[in-house]
Amino acid sequence: MSRTSKRVLAVAVGLVAWGLILGVWLLPAVWRRSQAADCSLCPRSGKDPGRGSEDGFVRQGPPKPGEWRWRYPEPEQTFEQYSVGPVNRRCGHRTTFYLQPLGEASTRYRGVLERIRAHSEAYFGVPAKILDPVPMVADALEPERKQYHATRIIRHLADRLPPDALVSMGITDRDLYSEGLNFVFGEGSLHQRCGVYSLRRFETDDAPLFLRRTLKLVSHEAGHILSIEHCAVWSCVMQGANTLEEHDGHPMHLCPVDLRKILWNVGIDGDERYRNLRRLYGDWGLEAEAGWIARRLGHP
Repeated sequence: MSRTSKRVLAVAVGLVAWGLILGVWLLPAVWRRSQAADCSLCPRSGKDPGRGSEDGFVRQGPPKPGEWRWRYPEPEQTFEQYSVGPVNRRCGHRTTFYLQPLGEASTRYRGVLERIRAHSEAYFGVPAKILDPVPMVADALEPERKQYHATRIIRHLADRLPPDALVSMGITDRDLYSEGLNFVFGEGSLHQRCGVYSLRRFETDDAPLFLRRTLKLVSHEAGHILSIEHCAVWSCVMQGANTLEEHDGHPMHLCPVDLRKILWNVGIDGDERYRNLRRLYGDWGLEAEAGWIARRLGHP
C-alpha cells in the first residue's frame, strides 16, 4: 500500500471513529438535554382517553414548495410514542400555565393578554395566571439589528421559573431573532419548560385576525413545551409554518392525535374542554371556531 493510500485510509478511519463518537455519545446527550423531562417526584399516571372520532378533521395534502413540510420533512409523532416519554406532563408539582409580560407588553397587549390567559386555561385544562410584568432583558438586545436574542431571554426566564410551572411563556412586543435566522416569532426550551414569544409581527388592524394569530402561536408553542412535536399528518395547530401566510392558514384546533396527547397529559374531559372553548370563541366573535366546535359537540 502506498504512503498516500495509507494516509487516505487513516483519515477515513478517523472520520468513522469521530462519527461513532458523535452518533453514540455527543449528539444523543445534546438531544436528551433538549427534551422535556418527567417529574422525578411523581409516578407516571394518566388514563388514555382512547382514539376519538376523526369526523370533521382534515388530513394534510402534499406539501407545496416553500411550505414548512417541503423544507423540513418530519416523521409523525404517534400517541404511543408520546406517552412513553420523556414528557413534560401535569403532576402534583407542575400545575400552572404562566404568562410573563416583558417590558411594555403588559400595557400594549393588556386586553389580549387576558384573552390568552383565559384561552390557555380552557385549551390546556390547567389554571393560567399572568405574572407581574418585568423589564425586558437588556443584555439580550443586539443594537445593530435592533432585535433581541431569544435564547438569552429564555436563560433569564428560566432563572425566574415558578416552582409549580407546567408552562411559562414570556410575551414581548419586541422583535426577536435566533442564531442563523433573520427573525423568529418565538423560541422555547422544552427541558426548562419556558419560552419567549413576540406578537410584534402579528400586529394588524384586523382585531379578530390578530387574536387568532396570537392564540394559535401560544397554543402551538405551549404544545411544544408539553413535548408535542410538529404535526405531519393532519391540519392542526401543531403544524410548522415558514411564513405568516402559512401560519394564518392553519386551524386553531388540535388534530385527533394531538388532542388525545393533551387529554392524557393533563387529565381533562374532552367535551368539557370543547364547551369552555366554544363559550370563549362565541364571546370574542370567532364564529368559525365556535361553529367548528359546535359541530364536534353534535350541535347544528
